[in-house]
Amino acid sequence: MKRDMTDRRSFASAPTQSARCGQPPAGAVRCVGGLGLAVFALLFPLCSPCRAAWPQNDRVFQAMNDELQRSMRGLRMDDLPGPYFVAYGVKEGTQAEIGASFGALEVSRVNPFMDVKAVVRVGTYTFDNANFAANGLNFSALPGGNASFDDHYDNLRFTLWSLSDGAYKIALETLAKKRAFKEKRLITEVFDDYSRERPVESFEAISLSSIDLAGWERRIKELSAVFRQYPDIQESHATLNFQTGTARFLTSEGTAVRGSNTDISINFNVNTQARDGLRVSDARSLHYPSWGDVPSQAVLEAAARELAQGVADVVHGSTVEAYVGPVLFEGEAAAEFFDVLLVDNISNPRGAWSESEGSRTYDPPPFVSRLGMRVSVPFLSFVDDPLLERYQGVALFGHYRIDDEGVPAQRLELVKKGKLADLYMSRAPVRERRHSNGHGRASFFGVPSGRIGNLIVTPAQAVTLAELKDMLRSKCRELELDYGILVRRMGGLTPISAYKVRVADGREEPLRGLEFTGTGFRPLRDIVAASKEMYVFNFFHGSSGWTSVPASIVAPSILVQEMEVKKTERKPEKLPYLKHPYFAGKKQARAAP
Repeated sequence: MKRDMTDRRSFASAPTQSARCGQPPAGAVRCVGGLGLAVFALLFPLCSPCRAAWPQNDRVFQAMNDELQRSMRGLRMDDLPGPYFVAYGVKEGTQAEIGASFGALEVSRVNPFMDVKAVVRVGTYTFDNANFAANGLNFSALPGGNASFDDHYDNLRFTLWSLSDGAYKIALETLAKKRAFKEKRLITEVFDDYSRERPVESFEAISLSSIDLAGWERRIKELSAVFRQYPDIQESHATLNFQTGTARFLTSEGTAVRGSNTDISINFNVNTQARDGLRVSDARSLHYPSWGDVPSQAVLEAAARELAQGVADVVHGSTVEAYVGPVLFEGEAAAEFFDVLLVDNISNPRGAWSESEGSRTYDPPPFVSRLGMRVSVPFLSFVDDPLLERYQGVALFGHYRIDDEGVPAQRLELVKKGKLADLYMSRAPVRERRHSNGHGRASFFGVPSGRIGNLIVTPAQAVTLAELKDMLRSKCRELELDYGILVRRMGGLTPISAYKVRVADGREEPLRGLEFTGTGFRPLRDIVAASKEMYVFNFFHGSSGWTSVPASIVAPSILVQEMEVKKTERKPEKLPYLKHPYFAGKKQARAAP
């Protein structure tokens, strides 16, 4: 289980609010609100949840277990059924944020955190309140909040009690709506809602890190000052995000997991406009699992300069009205290519029913129905191995041993000889896969779904990157094109850093304002060559803080036979009337690469 660094907020949803009524746990508790009475009938236990053997000196686990046992025995509302499954998650530690712009410190703070969540499922493994998007209820986030740090045991039990109460009420309401939805529609195929998996016990020693706040304030200010050398950039920021903490997960099935980890992210963001007013922006995030993995200041400054120079190139770049021909995706762009065209299409295969008429928000991805079919080229293999900690000495951000549902991580052979062989599975079954393969992942307050860990793309045959560029020019020459297109960075499938590669001499000329069109899934099958050089791309996979998870893609650069490119439809904005004050009156000169 790994903590993501995008999800740092207090979750104040309806379950949390409704949970904070009545009295804290002390004997029988009666809470009024929401759907009615929620009664903990402690004197009349109705079930016997499994009891994990955690370290006895762990007071956090003790509080989690005591409240979990109480919830499983007595959480009832009038004559409605109690939960068949309850799980608690607690993450505690320290977080820090340091930010600077143009050499000046903007923010510097360090504070402790304790995040708490409750999962309550009502019904049965076959049919329960999950996998359904009910109107007015949050489908993608779990009831959660923050606990006090004083007197862990009593305050943590209070938080768990209130969250459980609210989650139980919402589970009952969702289950009722889901049953009504099913009865009104002709649904011929219904899968179980939750797979039965073997309970796991895993207790890592608590190992936390610390931060040299003053030292990193200095370093971040120095990194932000790099952008002073680039007058084409209007706005720039450098930030450090640091988290170290311990996560605990306990379920009524008997799973108990404890693990510690440290996440360090150094981020650069730049924003400006081209001469015609078109907005140009880019960002780069570098992720490390320990201070020992963070490179020297010189290396970080080089990364900042590379980003700034790339944006400066785009500002002065030309546009392309239309292009149909080969495209070379280099390094990070190749990883983004595989993320969008493959990973996204085999993640979260279950989808969900939606109460909203005509809503397709939660449809399963397209490749779920293509198991055994060709989705890529035969000379590329795709393996996901979350257990891999490093690749050729580089730390992998997507490493984990146990997923966010308490299932051990598994190595997956996703694509064999071009054919789709597996899917990312959580405990939400589909027709093709009825059990989890240890890829049920989410941000702390998110609902786990089948997600990426460490994707390794390996070519059976490869050439050097220089030879790959020669192949690009050769194919363009065959098509009587004056240039090919090289992409080095993307946002999704939108090129951020792209270049013309002249057929005559291989010269690179920056481009801006490009979009791919008519992409579909064909480009995965149109890859004609790959490089020997491999690139490690560490990133957060997902569209928002609620869904993003740490991930890694290790991939070669690739040459795609044919793609269509058009000029962006984004509209330019008015340029500032005055120059950036720092550069006003100074001689305008582009920084050297």
